[in-house]
This record gives sequence, C-alpha cells and structure tokens, in this order.
Amino acid sequence: MSLGLKNKNTMTTFQYVPVDEETKAKMQVFRDKFEALYKEVQDLPVNRGLSVCLTKLEEASMWLNKSITNNC
Repeated sequence: MSLGLKNKNTMTTFQYVPVDEETKAKMQVFRDKFEALYKEVQDLPVNRGLSVCLTKLEEASMWLNKSITNNC
C-alpha cells in the first residue's frame, strides 16, 4: 500500500522537525494569540458548545504549528 511517499528518505508526519530560533519565535506569537483567545472564551457560560470550541482552538493551534514546521 502506497501512501504517496516518493522515497524512503521523505520525512513522515511522525518525525520530529527541529526548528530554528526565528521559527520558534513565529510559533510563539501565534501560541500567545491562541492562548489569549482561549482565556477570553473560558469566561463564557459552560456548555457543550464551549467545550467543543476550546478543543477546536487547541486543535487549530496544533495544526498551525505543524504547518509552520513543515515549511522549514
């Protein structure tokens, strides 16, 4: 079964990707923005929608970091 990898040397989605200081700084800027929004949203009434929203913010932050590191 082929997953679209061109050769065995192609990076997989499971490998750690080292990043330089500039990339770390860029990631931190977005992390801070996500954290500020996360904290602000937490003040809303607790319900299922809020729980899903907080989970999706965490997920979006993770995917953004993955996107940033895959372009290094």
